[in-house]
Amino acid sequence: MDTIQYIAKTTLARQTHKIIRDVQRGQTVVVEHHGQPEAAIMDIMDYYLLRAVLHYHTQLPEIDAGAGLGDEAVAALDSLPEQVNLVMAHYLAEAISLGRAAELLQLPRLDLQMRCVRLEIPLRTGPTTPEEVATDLATIAAINTSHS
Repeated sequence: MDTIQYIAKTTLARQTHKIIRDVQRGQTVVVEHHGQPEAAIMDIMDYYLLRAVLHYHTQLPEIDAGAGLGDEAVAALDSLPEQVNLVMAHYLAEAISLGRAAELLQLPRLDLQMRCVRLEIPLRTGPTTPEEVATDLATIAAINTSHS
């Protein structure tokens, strides 16, 4: 399936429900008027992810790559966009893995991975250093302990 669909304003008016459903399935819809693009409609999580990547690259937050990111820090934020900004900043700074980012965003890992591929967000699918392996193992152990 193409990830960008071009439609006329009249099509949007007649097929709103179908178009929103397509957007929720990963398509971006460009609404045209007389053949000229006027607006783009995209899934809200895709929008938040793109904004978070832009925010990260324009703000360059200081992140301790060895500290990880706890559930409490994410839960303390009031809005989903702020939470996505925090989680993606830690992911892009290589402080957390893609799996941990998905967990913190309450998304299936494969869903976040597919979104990253579709949105051309840099993808790191696994640990690349012994320290990252140790951090991932500690996270798994902590999750297993909390679910016991």
